[in-house]
Amino acid sequence: MINPLLFGHAATVGAGSARASADAARASSAAGSAKRDVTHLEDRLDRLSLVCMAMWSLLQDKTKLTEEDLLERVKMLDLMDGVEDGKASRSIQKCHACNRVMSARHRKCLYCGAEKLAQSAFDAI
Repeated sequence: MINPLLFGHAATVGAGSARASADAARASSAAGSAKRDVTHLEDRLDRLSLVCMAMWSLLQDKTKLTEEDLLERVKMLDLMDGVEDGKASRSIQKCHACNRVMSARHRKCLYCGAEKLAQSAFDAI
């Protein structure tokens, strides 16, 4: 029988195993980080939902608005993008200076550097 140690086979198997262990450790760390991020976002969503519920409750107490009024407004705002999908989707914006499509993720035009114009208070955030 041939001894695998003579040809370095055992060393490459060991190195491959160490690499796989390191890759597994990195993947586990990334998964843990993603799980913490999701937990943080869920907590934030719960807090924001509570604030929205409190604001709606205050509005109902101080005005004569009803649940039907709220649902009607939600539907109207949902349809502003042309699709009734339960989301407030952003429309594609063009730069007011160079007329190119602007990235939704950036506050300035990637082409000419012009500031994005806020169309509502939510755009300014």
